[in-house]
Amino acid sequence: MNVIGVLVHALPDNVADVSAALASMAGVDVHAATDDGRLVVTATDADGRWASDALMAMNQIAGVIGTSLVYHAHEPETSEEPAAAAA
Repeated sequence: MNVIGVLVHALPDNVADVSAALASMAGVDVHAATDDGRLVVTATDADGRWASDALMAMNQIAGVIGTSLVYHAHEPETSEEPAAAAA
């Protein structure tokens, strides 16, 4: 699974609309937004879509000036449950 942290820069008058559009995307969470147009966002792989595809889609939202990838982590997905600690 991929997890990315993104700084989204939006037009200040469009922050609410951009925030709503981002929040409606599968695997995307908006953590903070400022009045001057900066939004702190995370995205994970979701619904057959890579987190990086979500990043590219963020740039297509009306009112978005640009995005900056500031964090990426990848962890292999496992179907095994963690082993119980020995008593």
